[in-house]
Amino acid sequence: MRTNFDAYLHYDELTQTLHALAEEYPGLCKVGSIGESYGGREIWLAELTNAGTGPAEEKPAFWVDGNTHAGEVTGSMAALYLIEHLLENYGTDDLATRLLDEQAFYVLPRLSPDGAERYLTTPHTLRATMRPWPEPEEEPGLHPEDVDGDGNILQMRVEDENGEWRASEKDARLMVPRAPDEAGATYYRLYREGTFKDYDGFERKIARPLYGLDMNRQYPYHWQDEERDAGPYPLSEPESRAQVDFFLDHKNIFGVHTYHTFCGAILRPYSNRPDDEMREHDLAVYKALGERGTQITGYPNISVYHDFTYEPKKFITGAFDDWAYDYYGVFAFTIEFWSMARAAGVEVEDFIEFFRDPPEEASLKMLSWNDRELGGEGFVPWRPFDHRQLGRVEIGGWKTKFTAQNPPPKFLEAECEKLTRFALSHASTAPRLKTRLTTEELSPGLRRLELVVENAGYLPTNVSTVAAEKKLARPVEVRIGLPQGASLVSGEHEVELGHLAGRSALAGNRWKSPAFFEGLPSDYARRTVWVVRGEGPVEVEVRGGRAGTAHLRTE
Repeated sequence: MRTNFDAYLHYDELTQTLHALAEEYPGLCKVGSIGESYGGREIWLAELTNAGTGPAEEKPAFWVDGNTHAGEVTGSMAALYLIEHLLENYGTDDLATRLLDEQAFYVLPRLSPDGAERYLTTPHTLRATMRPWPEPEEEPGLHPEDVDGDGNILQMRVEDENGEWRASEKDARLMVPRAPDEAGATYYRLYREGTFKDYDGFERKIARPLYGLDMNRQYPYHWQDEERDAGPYPLSEPESRAQVDFFLDHKNIFGVHTYHTFCGAILRPYSNRPDDEMREHDLAVYKALGERGTQITGYPNISVYHDFTYEPKKFITGAFDDWAYDYYGVFAFTIEFWSMARAAGVEVEDFIEFFRDPPEEASLKMLSWNDRELGGEGFVPWRPFDHRQLGRVEIGGWKTKFTAQNPPPKFLEAECEKLTRFALSHASTAPRLKTRLTTEELSPGLRRLELVVENAGYLPTNVSTVAAEKKLARPVEVRIGLPQGASLVSGEHEVELGHLAGRSALAGNRWKSPAFFEGLPSDYARRTVWVVRGEGPVEVEVRGGRAGTAHLRTE
């Protein structure tokens, strides 16, 4: 089967698609639930690997999730695109075939199924879950509502001589801030389309959202209880708890992409600490992986702390990518899909500031792009409406759901395709065990066995320095199994080889000029030797944690 990536799937459609793929590719795909959402929906996860070459839990695994935030439905479609790409190309594409033969993927398309369903089936937007937070009921004040019944929640403008806004002289659809000393034009107050709860005819309060909990502030990395959107305690929500429990039960995950929108950027930790507080080798690897992502996607690779902070003195805490890096020990990227500004030919340097206060010329370019590419459908011209509380108003503005927050459907597949290429690139950096077991007969009934274990991957078997320092990843361990009647003359039944370096050691080396490079030690390989008395096959198991498990047997 093949999904047409020109629409966003509802929960039932996504569920049916995932299960149909598992039925169509039984040797490559399994679909199961890792738990239930707040609203009782199953949280589906697809496990992808060639079962014929071993179980997923014995292979290095790459994690991808989407739709942590309710309205960022591009993430779930991109996750589905990755699943379909791997399954459909297995056996014909070398990369997809090798990755599914040697590795595994855990792909969770929709972490917030309740919120996404509300987003897709109603005019409303919300941050993540349908749990009311921080208050159980709506506060007094303005609440978003489709008051004119056109299926969208837009903006209302109310003419007021003391208003803060006016129409642009270059395009009357665009509202621009009134200059500090400006007078003599028609001015407006701007509000989100909606109605006021407990309105007294005078005071216009702006209520906080009923569903204000942010799932991406829920994780146990520097969780802050003073953050109103972080929930009552870390992992209080069934969705985030199920996700973390899965990680803790699966120690073979070596890399993470978590799919969000919007701005078109590859974000990396830390959110609350500068680069000079990150381990030097880990920072070098993060930059190398991120730069590869930029080459593939065109998205800039940036630090959340340095380039994506909402308030200069208030840093993001409780984020999933920070937890996955600092508490689980793997390189995790938050991918912010789609940039309407870039599609319109606008280059953005400061993402947060741009979306707070886009320059007039940039907004005009985006309106022009809407007219040219969408036939004007992304923006509703201002039209009069009799509001039951405010009287005469005008309603109009951007249909933000599928212009700014998510790509219009005709642009969806292109976004999914290029970020899938980045996911496969990162997945290709897995630590990977390469083993060689040789036997030498010393005398009748006496054998010398030599095992060489090498890491053939880019990443070390511990993946990150923080994982090694905090002992978050098990070292490579070897266990020998003897046939009945045989015994060890020398060597141990269980041997710990430690962690094996990967090619990423070069990323952390300051001398990369071939003329001055002195080489790296052979820390990527280890050897162990046994002398065995007795006949019969010997079995050796090499457990590499995040690098997978290998089984060997002598003849």
